[in-house]
Amino acid sequence: MKKKWIIILGICAVFFLTACIKDYSESQKINDILDREDYVAIIFGDGYLQQEVRFEMKEDRAVVPVNAKWGLPKYREGETVGVSYGEEGGVDIYDADPGVNPELYLESYLDSVRSLNLTVRDIKDSGFSVKIVQKEQLSVFAEELVHMSGMVFKDSYELAGVNIQFDDKCRPVRKEFQLQKKDKTKLDDEERDSAKCTQKFSYDIGKIKFGWAFNKVKKEIEKEY
Repeated sequence: MKKKWIIILGICAVFFLTACIKDYSESQKINDILDREDYVAIIFGDGYLQQEVRFEMKEDRAVVPVNAKWGLPKYREGETVGVSYGEEGGVDIYDADPGVNPELYLESYLDSVRSLNLTVRDIKDSGFSVKIVQKEQLSVFAEELVHMSGMVFKDSYELAGVNIQFDDKCRPVRKEFQLQKKDKTKLDDEERDSAKCTQKFSYDIGKIKFGWAFNKVKKEIEKEY
């Protein structure tokens, strides 16, 4: 009986999400929907060097908040990056470089999704949960994981799949990586390490929350510089 209710609730959820996007053309590109967003926050699993990064697209700014559970407080404002290395490490301000601080560029996390070139119809047909298993597509996500995750997994794991969940506006809200051991005799925990690679996206932080976090980090770094 419980299983039956779970199935019914799942069907109802899909109908609800479908109704919420009725204003979108089914041929609408997800990339175009993402281009309209002003703010994005990403919460990361334990496999990344920081727990959270917030982005403001119009002003081209990003910040790792001081209240993030882990990770160095840092910001990017256009072509400038500021980093705090803690009480003993001091601070630094230098020219921005995507190769040095890729975590402060939103495209580091969304270019893999954009590469799929999905439409609203694709999202609806998938039940708002897109599964990636095709080797060529997976290679883009694997490259992202190598550069963005603090985990050294390439010798131990290969990427077997990616699951991307979307909200009622067809925006990605959760990206899950499925790691598979290359050597089955090793004791690596696939499920645990896969969970460490999860990314959660939020689009409701707004100007005030972003501004507070950004200004606090920037002022503290500039004060010590």
